Amino acid sequence: MAYVATGALTRPVRGRGFLQLCLVILLAGGLVTACGGEPAEQTHRKLVWSDEFEGAAGAPPDPAHWVHDTGGHGWGNHELQCYTDSPENASTDGAGHLVIRAVRTDAGCADGAATRYTSARITTSTKYATTHGRIEVRAKLPDGRGTWPAFWMLGDDFPDVGWPTSGEIDVMEHVGNKPGEVSGTLHGMTEDGGHWYLTRNTQVPAVTSDFHTFAADWQEDSVTLSVDGKDYGRIDRDEVEEKGTWPFDKPFFLLLNLAVGGDLGGEVPPSTTWPQEYVVDWVRVYG
Repeated sequence: MAYVATGALTRPVRGRGFLQLCLVILLAGGLVTACGGEPAEQTHRKLVWSDEFEGAAGAPPDPAHWVHDTGGHGWGNHELQCYTDSPENASTDGAGHLVIRAVRTDAGCADGAATRYTSARITTSTKYATTHGRIEVRAKLPDGRGTWPAFWMLGDDFPDVGWPTSGEIDVMEHVGNKPGEVSGTLHGMTEDGGHWYLTRNTQVPAVTSDFHTFAADWQEDSVTLSVDGKDYGRIDRDEVEEKGTWPFDKPFFLLLNLAVGGDLGGEVPPSTTWPQEYVVDWVRVYG
């Protein structure tokens, strides 16, 4: 979910799968097993931050964790929605989920933007940021063409230095016009002040009907992307530094949003029904 236009920047790269292993380790007379949906490496990580979205039905995202970005005017990508702080667009459902909801409306936007949709974009800016670790979201994605859900990160210095100097890690993006394809992307600045990006893509069956865990394993010299514990792409510092600077040695904050249309989201056909929902089970950060 790049802060500026990305429609021409998507470059599919075939991800590299791996065989999932089940490890059984004898420790102090007991068995420790690591298999299934969680990668084995997760067993030695420590959960350092999370939101399980346990609020009552209709409650806003926890203000101790999240703040709202609001407004219209395209968000640098010619997007069609107005982001609001209304519970209609982002609220817990009372069953342990956050529902980000895009709604068709003719009311326009409070800031004067002539938009036909409302939605939500929430961030941990000023609340929480992390440097390195494993960053995960478990979510079920909307199925409407023209929708563009994302879970991503921006450098905590973004308000001061702007984009792309801040750097960006897109843990998960999905556009309804490419059903079942999810991507992860890194963005940064070239040596001459331009913009570089590197993308990895993979296919995820039932991405709109079942929950899946999307993750970025962010290390000092690499970012590895995965779905349900299976790696599909890795981006290394050496590859990045062939294009520009590596801005991933500082704190980054988290973002969740559901855009409509835009340079990557594409055309919204009349067949798309509303509302569209991006249902988030949890967000977790492991150190």
